[in-house]
Amino acid sequence: HYYITNNLRDQMKFSYEFSNLCGTVYKGGNLIFSPDSNKLLSPVGSRITIFDMKGSKTVTLPFETRKNMECFALSPCGNMLVCVDVEGRAILINLRKRVLMAHHNFKKPVSAISYSPDGAHIAVSHGKHVQLWCAPGTSKEFTPFTLVRTYPGQYDEVSTISWSACSRYLVCGSVDMTVKVLSREPEENFVPVTLTGHKRSVVGAWFGPGGAQEVISVSADGGMFLWERSALTGKWSVLSKNFVNQAGGIHITCAALRSALLVVGLSNGQFTLYDLPTFDQIHTLSISQKDISTVSISPSGDLLGFGCRGHGQLLVWEWKSETYVLKQQGHSYNMNCVSYSPDSLAIATGGDDGKVKVWSTETGFCYVTFNEHTAGVTDVHFRKTGNVALSASLDGTVRAFDLYRYRNFRTMTCPTPVQFSCVSCDASGEIVAAGTTDTFQVCTWNMQTGRLLELLSGHAGPISSLVFTEGMLVSSSWDKTARVWDTFERKGTTDTLTLSSDCTAVVASPDNTQIAVATLNSEITFYNLKLGVTVGSVEGRNDLWAGRSKDDLISADSQKRNRCFTSLSYSADGSVILAGGRSKYICIYNVEQTVLIKRFEVSRNLSYDAMLQFLRSDNMTDQGPLDLMETGEHEHGSEIALPGVSRGDFSKRRVEPQINVQSVQFCPTGQSWCAATTEGLLIYSLDNTLTFDPVDLDTDITPQTMRAALVSESYLRGLVISLRLNTAELVVEVLEQVPQDQIHYVVGALPLHHVTSLLKFLVDQLSTSRHLNFYLLWISSILTTHGPALKKSSSQIMSTLNGIISALTAQTRTLSSLCDSNQYFLDVILTLGKVQKSNNLLSVEMDVL
Repeated sequence: HYYITNNLRDQMKFSYEFSNLCGTVYKGGNLIFSPDSNKLLSPVGSRITIFDMKGSKTVTLPFETRKNMECFALSPCGNMLVCVDVEGRAILINLRKRVLMAHHNFKKPVSAISYSPDGAHIAVSHGKHVQLWCAPGTSKEFTPFTLVRTYPGQYDEVSTISWSACSRYLVCGSVDMTVKVLSREPEENFVPVTLTGHKRSVVGAWFGPGGAQEVISVSADGGMFLWERSALTGKWSVLSKNFVNQAGGIHITCAALRSALLVVGLSNGQFTLYDLPTFDQIHTLSISQKDISTVSISPSGDLLGFGCRGHGQLLVWEWKSETYVLKQQGHSYNMNCVSYSPDSLAIATGGDDGKVKVWSTETGFCYVTFNEHTAGVTDVHFRKTGNVALSASLDGTVRAFDLYRYRNFRTMTCPTPVQFSCVSCDASGEIVAAGTTDTFQVCTWNMQTGRLLELLSGHAGPISSLVFTEGMLVSSSWDKTARVWDTFERKGTTDTLTLSSDCTAVVASPDNTQIAVATLNSEITFYNLKLGVTVGSVEGRNDLWAGRSKDDLISADSQKRNRCFTSLSYSADGSVILAGGRSKYICIYNVEQTVLIKRFEVSRNLSYDAMLQFLRSDNMTDQGPLDLMETGEHEHGSEIALPGVSRGDFSKRRVEPQINVQSVQFCPTGQSWCAATTEGLLIYSLDNTLTFDPVDLDTDITPQTMRAALVSESYLRGLVISLRLNTAELVVEVLEQVPQDQIHYVVGALPLHHVTSLLKFLVDQLSTSRHLNFYLLWISSILTTHGPALKKSSSQIMSTLNGIISALTAQTRTLSSLCDSNQYFLDVILTLGKVQKSNNLLSVEMDVL
C-alpha cells in the first residue's frame, strides 16, 4: 500500500499538461471572431489559439489536427468548432467545455467551410463540388456528420463559400473564375445559376446588403462585381464593376464582407475598406511587407482581423478609431533558446531572426521585442534580480537589456571578431560569461562597466554551454570535456571532466553541488563538484524516439544514433531533471535513481517530417517516394531538407521541417516548464485543482469530521484533517474560518511535515483570493515560527518560496496600478471641484455687479 501510494503521488506530482503555445500567433488559414467580438480564433499549425482581447489573455486548445490546419468554422452560437487540416481530416470541438467530440474525414482537401446562420447545416468545399452536411449537436453521437447533398458544377477547386441571412441560399466562388448561386433545399422557381466575368480566380463571394437578390464577388485580378437578380425575369446581371489599382503586379489575396463593409487584402501588405453598394473607398493602410493571407470582420463590424503567413503576424485593427487593438508577431525563423525570469512572470526567447522577445506567462502576449542583434540569437539568460536579460548572438556581441526601461544598456564584445554560442551570469549579477564557437574560448566581462576581464582558453572545440556555480564556472565543449574554472581568483582550470562523446549541454543543480552534462551519444552524466566524482548517468537513446524521414534509406531504429539531448534543466528542488533535444519527446528523469519518470510528446503534427516510424509502401513509385515529387502544389515556405540538416535547403522549393526541441527550462516555482520547439514556445503546467492526493487516510479522516471540528472550534484538528485530505477547497474552508487572533497559535502547534503542504496551498491563494492580507498573515506566522526548521530544508521548498515571491510581485504590480489610477482619478475630481467653485464665485460677482 505504501509503494502504490508513493507511486501514484509521484505520477500526480509530474502530471504536467499542455497549457499554452506562445511564440507563434498565426501560421496560415482563416480567422474567426467570437459572436461577442471579444475573442479571435487563430490557427497555429495544427492547433487553435484563442486571443481574448477584453481579458488580455491567450489560450491554446490542447487538441491537434492530423496535419497543419487549412480552415475552420465556428457555429453561430459559439459552442461548436470544426477544424479541417490540409488533407481534409476534421475534428469537432465543444468550445465552451473544451472537449474533443469527434473525428471526421472528408476524404478530399477542404479549402472553405461555413456554418449556416441558423446553425443547422455546414457547407464544405469538396474539390470541384460543394457538400452540405447536417451540423453536429453538442452531445456525442456515433455519426455526428450526416451528408445531405452534393452540388456539382464547378470546373476547378471551390475557394469560397457564403450563406444568405435566411440560410436558404449559398454562394460559392471557384478557381475557375465563376460564381455559383445554390439553394439549400430544392425550390420550384429556383434554378442554380453560374455568374461569369472574372479574369482570375474568385477570392470571395457573398450575398449583398439587399439579401439573396444581390451577390458581391471579388477576384484576384482586382475586380469587384455587384450582381443583381431581376424580380421580373429572374435573371442575374452585373449592376456595377469596380477595380483595385494593381500597379506593379499587385493582386488581391483575401477579402471579407460584413453588412455594408468590404475589406480587401493585397499582395503588397496593404488593405482597403469600401462602403457598399457604392464601393466608396473609406480607408487604406499598409500593415506588412508581405501579402495579407486572410482577413476577418467581427460581428459588431468595428474590428478587422488580419493574418500574414510570411511574417507570422496577427493584427486586429479598429477601423473607426484607426487604432491597433492587437498586434502580435512570433519569431520569423526558428526559436533557439528560452529562459524563465526569477519571478516566473516572464519568458525570454531568442531566434534566428536576431530578435529577443519577452512573453508574459500570465497573458501569453509578447510585450517587448529587442532587435539590436544583426544575426541569430543563440542563448538568453536572466540575471537573478530579474530586471536584466542577457543574450548571446552570432554577430559577436553579448547584450544586456533593461526590462524596466526596455532598452539595450550594455553591449559586450571581444577584441577579435567571434561568434557566441552561450551566455551565463553569476549569482551576484556582476560577472557575465559567454562561450565562442570559432576561437574555443570563454570570455568574461564586468556587468557594471562592460570591460573584458579575461579570456579562458583550454578547450579544443566549440563551447556548447556555460553555467555558474558557487564561485566556479563550468563549461562544456565539443572536445568531449567539461571544465571547471575559478573565475574569481583567476586560477584557470581547477578540474576537467572527460566524457565519452561531445558535450551538448551542462546545467548545475539548485544547491550548486552537482552538475549534469549531456553528450552526443544520448547520455546524461551527473557529477558531484564537491567530491569530484561521477555519481550516476542516464542512457537516453531509447527514450529519444526516432522517426523515418521520407528520403531515409535506413529504418527508424537505426536513426536513434543521430538523436541526443541538447538542453537540460533542473527542477527547483533538484530532484528531477528535464531533458530535450533532437526528438519530438521531452523526458523527465529522477536524479537520484537515474530513471525515466515521464515522457511528453510535444507534437503529433504529420506536416513535419520524420513523425512516423514506418513509411507507407503505397507511396513508393518507380521514380521514388511520392511525397518527394514536385507537383507544383505545396505549402507556403516549404523547401527540401539537406541530408542531416533539419532546417532545410532554401535553394529548393519544398521541405517538411523536422520537429526538434531547442531549449527547455523549469519554472522557478515548479508549477510549469517551457520548451522552445519547431512549433513555438510550448508551456506545460500542473492543474492542482484536479488532483486528489490524500495523505495518511483513515476512517475518521472525512470532510464531515473536519466540519465537526470547526463547529467545536478545534481549528488545529480541522486544519490537519483538511491537509491530510489534500483538497484545496477543504483547506481554504478551514483557513478562512480561523480567527485572526488564533492564527499564531494554530501555526505554532501545527506539525512540521504539514507546514510545507500548507505553504503550497497559501501560494495558490495569494494569486487568486481577494483576502490578500489574511493569507499574508498566515505566511508571515509560518515563516516566523518555523523559519529555522524550514531553512534546513530550503532546497526542498525552493519552488514554494519562489511561488510566494512571484505571487507577491504580481499583486504588487496590480495594486500599484490600481492605486495610481485611483490617485489620478481623485486629482481630477479635486481639480474639477476647484474649477466649479471658482466658476460659482465668478457668477456671484457678476450677479452683484
